[in-house]
Amino acid sequence: MIEELRNNIRNMKRDYVQALLLFCFLFPLFFQLSGSIFTSKDFNFESEGSLFLIPLPIASIFCFIGIAILLRLEKKHFGMGFVFSMFVLMMLSTIVSTGGAHNAELAKFILLIQFILPMFALVFGSLYLTPKSDYLRFEAVALYVLLLIIPLEVISTIIRGSGLLSPYLHVFSLYQHLQYLPVIFVGLYFLTVNSLYKNNKLRFLIIFLAPWMGIYLTASMSILTTMLAVMATVISCWMLNKERKTSYIILVMLLLWISYAIYYPTVKATDAYALKYSQTLQPEDFAVDSRLKNSQLLELKQQQKIYTKITETLPKNKFIALLPNNLKERFYYWGFYGKGIFDDPKIFLFGHENRPDRNAYPSAHNYYLDLIYNFGVISVLPFIYLIFLTIRSCWQVTKSGLLTPGLAILITVVGFFIFADNFLKVSFRQPYPGMVIFFLWGVLLTKVSISDENLSTDT
Repeated sequence: MIEELRNNIRNMKRDYVQALLLFCFLFPLFFQLSGSIFTSKDFNFESEGSLFLIPLPIASIFCFIGIAILLRLEKKHFGMGFVFSMFVLMMLSTIVSTGGAHNAELAKFILLIQFILPMFALVFGSLYLTPKSDYLRFEAVALYVLLLIIPLEVISTIIRGSGLLSPYLHVFSLYQHLQYLPVIFVGLYFLTVNSLYKNNKLRFLIIFLAPWMGIYLTASMSILTTMLAVMATVISCWMLNKERKTSYIILVMLLLWISYAIYYPTVKATDAYALKYSQTLQPEDFAVDSRLKNSQLLELKQQQKIYTKITETLPKNKFIALLPNNLKERFYYWGFYGKGIFDDPKIFLFGHENRPDRNAYPSAHNYYLDLIYNFGVISVLPFIYLIFLTIRSCWQVTKSGLLTPGLAILITVVGFFIFADNFLKVSFRQPYPGMVIFFLWGVLLTKVSISDENLSTDT
């Protein structure tokens, strides 16, 4: 009896410590090595290549603290094995491809760290244990973070009158608030919708947040985020209808999508919207928008010039001509990086010695292409195995009828990040987005493995 009480107290302490670590991990607070909190008001912050100015998330600290505290010896070595194998193979490719050139080695090692750092969150996710209390689950912790961030960012956006999401939250700023954060936050919200619906108090908070998320989704002007929201809406309605929570999910989705539709005309009226979707707009066509600062307007004009130049270099294709400007840009970069992979057999296996000119080719806009270009095809082999293992485990759980709404949406969100988001961006190597995605991936692998073990035990 006493021993059982001690175990309950120990588990309760662990659950609270885990929840606190997760809150710090998920909270999007960024700092700079110069010793200050990131508070830039610029829509597209540039560090100008200075390491001291690059915004780093506190997630990069609390991920390792979480691993150190939660690490335990009970079949939790797979995530660390994946990270270690990736590190060894990428280190090998760095040594072979640079050929002893010290400057090139240093640049490749920095790039290697950028790729490897977010992967440790896979270990953190695999160590996650579902607590007994709904209020301490990682989905609930994500809900608390969203309740603090989303309304504040929406209010700041409306006050600034720019139409698009504002990165400045007065106390601190969000880094990559348009490029990477929206798809993360929307994915986390749908996880809360499908995992916490049985708790009355948490369900009320989810409903309260729905219209804020709708405005946030519109103001992000992100095609990928909207695609994820549509997919998650379909999955949520299907799964929660089976759980006889039809009125709940209909209310949440109505609040979200109605607020989306109400705010949409405001976003559509911005110059940024015209830049992203117009097929023929030229830089001189921009009118001075009172809601945008002159620096932002100049930035939009400069971006349009880049789009125009890229469009002229692309092959004349009716399909490409109909695409939005940002997708045309991706075809341009994919062509350069794709050709670069096959320069010679050594490059194909171990990658290039140097990165491309960042001014001309800042990113491959495809994580896997970026990984292969810089570190060779050997570096992607652990990824292929991890993806295969994930698909096989998820299929076995689905086939066995053990799919819950929470697990279904987790599979949807992680699958979207793996097969859509990182085919169009390089989210996996961004400190905050990459860590959150890898954490969710680690949680998914743990959940499906537990379900698979239970199924094996029952049979």
